[in-house]
Amino acid sequence: MNHSVEQLPGDETKTTDHESSGGGWKIRLGVLCGMLVLALAGMGFTQSSQEGVWEFWLFVVLVYAALGLWRSLRHARQTGQSLRKSIGRELAHWGTLIGFLSVLLLFERREIINRQSASYFALMLLALSCCMAGIHVDWLLLVVGVVLAIMLVVTATLEQYSVVMWIVMILVACLAAAVVFIKSKRGDAKAKTD
Repeated sequence: MNHSVEQLPGDETKTTDHESSGGGWKIRLGVLCGMLVLALAGMGFTQSSQEGVWEFWLFVVLVYAALGLWRSLRHARQTGQSLRKSIGRELAHWGTLIGFLSVLLLFERREIINRQSASYFALMLLALSCCMAGIHVDWLLLVVGVVLAIMLVVTATLEQYSVVMWIVMILVACLAAAVVFIKSKRGDAKAKTD
């Protein structure tokens, strides 16, 4: 009888030489910052432009999907899971998001919802997808998803105070970067003592 135990994010996994040498946190921090910069740029672009917004968000989703696939493959290699299943799961995950975004685009084009509402829903779907990927693969994507959700709430509630809104969103992004840095440093320190 074959028993397999699926590891949850945060469970002990084998670390690569690069991660155990202390460089892993730099990669995670760089990925987080890149993802958040793309999201901030998308939010600014959505508020300032009428054209090309959906193309930009599709680009963001494809970048997030590529990073999610990369993290998932790393996790699968470290835990000895099937690479084929990891690739299939990631493609299904992000493909589903693109499908739902296509429905939003259809609703906007048919004027069932306006462009601003569609962009809020698109960002909410992206945040949800990141959270789900974070729960199942890598906590970094969970952090990104939570930060995206906070940014969405800030944008929706402080829209008339644009300067305050951007200051709060940048502070939230910096706080997320600090959380990733601290969590990664603790993980590196724990890996060194093991």
